[in-house]
Amino acid sequence: MSVYKRGQYYSYGFLFEGRRYQVSTKLTNKLAAERAEAIRKAELAQGRAGIVRRKPSPLLKDFKSEFLDMVELERKPKTRSSYETCLRNLLPWFGAQRLSEIRADAIAEFKESRLREGRRGATVNRDLGCLRRVLSVAIKRGLIDSSPFTAHRVEFLPEVRRERVLTFTEEKSYLKAATQPLQDVALVMVEIGLRPEEVFTLHSNHVRLGGSYLHVPGGKTPKARRDVPITQRALPVIRRRLSQAKGGYLFPLRVGNVKGCDRTQPMTTVQKAHEEALEDSGIKLAFRLYDLRHTYGTRAIEAGTDPLTLAKLMGHADLKTTQRYVHLSKRHLAQAQVRMEQFRAEREIAEAEAIAGLAAGVQ
Repeated sequence: MSVYKRGQYYSYGFLFEGRRYQVSTKLTNKLAAERAEAIRKAELAQGRAGIVRRKPSPLLKDFKSEFLDMVELERKPKTRSSYETCLRNLLPWFGAQRLSEIRADAIAEFKESRLREGRRGATVNRDLGCLRRVLSVAIKRGLIDSSPFTAHRVEFLPEVRRERVLTFTEEKSYLKAATQPLQDVALVMVEIGLRPEEVFTLHSNHVRLGGSYLHVPGGKTPKARRDVPITQRALPVIRRRLSQAKGGYLFPLRVGNVKGCDRTQPMTTVQKAHEEALEDSGIKLAFRLYDLRHTYGTRAIEAGTDPLTLAKLMGHADLKTTQRYVHLSKRHLAQAQVRMEQFRAEREIAEAEAIAGLAAGVQ
């Protein structure tokens, strides 16, 4: 018997490929010591067969810092801040679990609990999206083999979307009430369709006045990198901002409560100014700054822009996103029906005339 007792604890000793292994198990139970010996023999056999035993995956609470540092390296401070918020919601549930132990049933319980707390579907979905990203990173780094999300065992919640399209009257009232730099930010968004952060980070190096277009170096999706033509209405704003940029950002970071700016850093928000503009404009139905981008997309479709072209202009990853962003107005849909009616009437008349012509020829 290779397991024997020496003093208080059991030890084991055996030969494997000419080498002797003699180890104290620090166990006082013989059966447990025999199991420890069997495990060690199995590990040695796996190593000879080229099987590398993976270390246990980290706990979510221990992997948190590494994950957030990775996000920060991607130069997406807003995304990191969003993930930090989501992780605060996730850690009480999954923080003490290893990444490999997070199961679909536990995620379902988490969803139900958040809904019982009165959270909206969109809020819960952001938490789920964060968890999906964490597990995806762990897969890429070889820490786990799969996740409930890759196996499609987790369903996201339906969301009530708040996007809306501004009328031209609302746009005019809003821009009149908006202070700078919000006024310029809003006009560029509704004219060119850029995301807020894409406007904030516009640099003098991104402006091509000779070709009248802006270069967006990257952003939310791989397709965010693109060249966007500058409209005639937006061109004066871009030129003025460019002349003031002095080699830096067109929308620089404001410093303190003074009018000074740090032109080496881009601005990050105009939310307070946006809320003030909404109040001063007298617009009854409030909207988000991002809805200026939705307005651009809808107007582009109504003007006859095809979805594929619009997807490239807006930097969407696929056409599904474009279809989700574009909200066609009732007027546009009514016009489509009128065109169908006109087409039908014209074809009916042409067909009747053709039949009459044939009848006359026969006679």
